[in-house]
Amino acid sequence: MCNTMASIEAVSEDLPTILQSKTDGKLPKGGVSSVSSERNLYRTKTTRLDVGDAKVTMEQIRQYFHNTYDIYEKVFACMNCDEAYFAQPVHKLRHPMIFYYGHTAAFFINKLVLANLTSRINPAYEEAFATGVDEMSWDDLNTEHYSWPTVSEVREYRMLVRRRLDELMLGGGFELNLPLTFANSTDDSHNAFWWTVCMGIEHERIHLETASVHIRELPLKFVERTSFWSNICKETAEAPKNVLLPVQGGEVSIGRPHNHPAYGWDCDYGSGVTFKVADFKASQYLVSNQEFYDFVLAGGYKTRKYWDDEGWAWVSWKKPEHPWFWVKGADEGAFQLRVQDHEIDLPWDWPCEVNNLEAAAFCAWKSEQTGKTLRLPTEAEWMRMYDLYVNHDQYEWEEAPGNLNCEHFLSSCPVNKFKQGEFYDIVGNAWQHTCTPTYPYEGYRVHPLYDDFSAPTFDGRHFCMKGGTWISTGNEATRDARYAFRRHFFQFIGIRYVEAGPVDEGKFLKKALGLDPEVDAAADFDFGEDILSCGNFAERLAHVSKELFKKHANVQEPKRALVLLCGAGRLAFELTDMFVEVIGSDTTARHLQTAFAIRERGEATYSVINDFGEREGRVVQSKQFSWNSSRENAYFYQADPVNLHAHMTGFDLIIAYGVLERTYSPKDAPSHLFERLNSGGVLVFASHYGWNPDNAPKSKWICPSKPGATVRDEIKALIGAGAIEVEQSLSLVAARPVTARTTSAAHIELLAFTKE
Repeated sequence: MCNTMASIEAVSEDLPTILQSKTDGKLPKGGVSSVSSERNLYRTKTTRLDVGDAKVTMEQIRQYFHNTYDIYEKVFACMNCDEAYFAQPVHKLRHPMIFYYGHTAAFFINKLVLANLTSRINPAYEEAFATGVDEMSWDDLNTEHYSWPTVSEVREYRMLVRRRLDELMLGGGFELNLPLTFANSTDDSHNAFWWTVCMGIEHERIHLETASVHIRELPLKFVERTSFWSNICKETAEAPKNVLLPVQGGEVSIGRPHNHPAYGWDCDYGSGVTFKVADFKASQYLVSNQEFYDFVLAGGYKTRKYWDDEGWAWVSWKKPEHPWFWVKGADEGAFQLRVQDHEIDLPWDWPCEVNNLEAAAFCAWKSEQTGKTLRLPTEAEWMRMYDLYVNHDQYEWEEAPGNLNCEHFLSSCPVNKFKQGEFYDIVGNAWQHTCTPTYPYEGYRVHPLYDDFSAPTFDGRHFCMKGGTWISTGNEATRDARYAFRRHFFQFIGIRYVEAGPVDEGKFLKKALGLDPEVDAAADFDFGEDILSCGNFAERLAHVSKELFKKHANVQEPKRALVLLCGAGRLAFELTDMFVEVIGSDTTARHLQTAFAIRERGEATYSVINDFGEREGRVVQSKQFSWNSSRENAYFYQADPVNLHAHMTGFDLIIAYGVLERTYSPKDAPSHLFERLNSGGVLVFASHYGWNPDNAPKSKWICPSKPGATVRDEIKALIGAGAIEVEQSLSLVAARPVTARTTSAAHIELLAFTKE
């Protein structure tokens, strides 16, 4: 039996106390208490960052932050007990709700720490709540790896983060320099601070939507009716008959310009990219529950010919009989619909919410029924409809033109309620699937503070969705927003079908070749040709480390090894013939793509610049290496080397190659890593000790503290008691390919310790 927890709404009610000034015990002038009761949670627009008074914009961002925090808290208010936060999702594809409750707050601190703009509040929480959102290979969903804090502890942490952010915005000395854009967001610490705050706000607004999906998936015993979710649409009737209407083709501008007035994610931006869209026809309405029900009655879920290979594999695995949020009633053919905190009779005229695989199968079935060639729209086709029939962006609205931005309902509504031109719901009510995989626009570049937001999704497995749903706010509700999920994922996404010619949207994935030179360089460093005839560095470092281990380790058997900043994974793979489990980690998920492809498929591709200055693809196959049969002993996680996951401990060997130079806090690395080492284990540092102010402030560098001392002496001192230095004179040459035939080289010193 659940014990009802204290209301989450108390977080907002206690805000004036939480945000008291440290100096006089009073709220700052114009502080939260003077405006919190006036904030409208349901009609907030993303902040314009291009024009106006900078101080006014700073306060607008601050209010936008508190508004976002408030509404996110209210999403969770329907959960009626602490147990609900720890219930495993029925599909086992994501973390329990306690993760999402803490994740958005930890995100603010993790990004500000990465930018060297604040200090940590709770390192354990900021590690536990860091990653695990989109079922990527590096998202660690192993429940044994987590010991979650209590709900009240996470609630308190959220309060502390809120206070920290408010103090920094009010009194941190960060003056905003307008315009604030993606292009200048790292020009100085002031703009970096405000862009990072906006990043955290828009990130939390993404999870405002995704958390509501997760709550909708919880068993009803874990939720209760609340006032926040009471504004659901009460209208329903017979669904209108869907018809195809012509859309005049034309030129479409794709991509948010880098001087755009609103915040954008890296994948939103392009450089003058245009598409010529041919004439096509589109369904007037989103596919209603009633229209989709015909597919169900026709045995669509049991008919192989409607599904592509990925779709049929999903059907064979999950064996669905109807859309995810439909609930079978007592009578034959009767259904209810699960909304946030209860069930209602299935509204036949509301949009049917399905995943991309179901949407594509429905189009195949509908084509057969109508004798027309129907498919999901391309991203460009949807944008053409937007430009013709909506054509004003979220920050320009007086009122949302559709069921969007929490302005009308906190649920779907009939598909014929919000008209835009001759069509309905081009924006709002439910997202719309497309047949376009997410790919980089021309001019794409990652943002250094969130370099794995988009790049890992350019894998041909994530498909774009457009238009937003009733709870899409902030950046999500803008024209150029680009969001994508794996095809089997459920969200508030529906179907609009088009009659148009065949398309090859997969061709755009070729734009990802050479997109990330840093990842390509890491792959070539690990698997490229031996140009200097000195052997592959990762292979040699693995060999030397194993020899050091054999010589100095005092453990019963080599069980676990850890490789920090493992990049493409070669060093980790080279250890799998000795250790039962090898953990490779890197600070960013995008660096791990090569390693995961090799582990899972035995093959990976990357690119290099050849002698003619042209980019060419390369393929690496695990069958070429002696560790092919043991490669699955390697596991890869995204992790901070100075704030590792709690389960990343108990290692017999730890190799830290380049960690000291590349972390934001070199001084914290030696002792933190030594703590994760078993007694008798070996810790190896491989470094050239080249400090970079772009990576870490000078105060965090490891420098000799007294005359005559060396950096190596300082590392031993930082580790402290229990460290026995066993090697400090070994040196290797690391040859880094620059093109297919040229390299640069660096001398790497090895320093090894054992643990008493």
